[in-house]
Amino acid sequence: MATVYLDIETSGLKANEGRIVAIGIMKGESPEVRYAASLDEETALLDWLRRELEGCETLVTWNGSSFDIPFILSRAAFHRMNMGRLLRLPSLDLYEWSKAHLLLSSQRLEAVARFLGINAIGSFHGGDVPSLCKLADMGDAEAKRIVVEHCREDLMLLKRVHERLRPLVEGSGWMLPSPVVGGRSSE
Repeated sequence: MATVYLDIETSGLKANEGRIVAIGIMKGESPEVRYAASLDEETALLDWLRRELEGCETLVTWNGSSFDIPFILSRAAFHRMNMGRLLRLPSLDLYEWSKAHLLLSSQRLEAVARFLGINAIGSFHGGDVPSLCKLADMGDAEAKRIVVEHCREDLMLLKRVHERLRPLVEGSGWMLPSPVVGGRSSE
């Protein structure tokens, strides 16, 4: 297995004010998204992610070096879990690559996809996730379904954007040795 696409959904923008409510990964053609409705479930979710990353050669995210990875590491530290593998994985943050190489008015995943002629799958905006999490925590199954579906759609869109940009990305030599360090590899 070479490439794993990763996306998370959270109940807040800071790890000390929210938790991970969904983690999605995509190894082949079908994304898998797991939901966590409690702190105990968040622990299980992080453990699932740790196992799923075994054998991964490259991690691809959208804004993962600034949000997803630090949020995951922060929540893992809170739960006293070792997510060191995540720090050692070579990763590609397509948001950072796009910001550095595509002169566009918006660097949102949906905007970059639209520019590349790729239609976004859903119309839901990730900024609504914290409100939906509150509803889901109160037992609203539809709110939970929407959060999971949004994560799934983002993963599929991320993969399509990556496939479209792959020749440019590979030609640029842009690969991060660690998902937490921004910029170019020193190689």
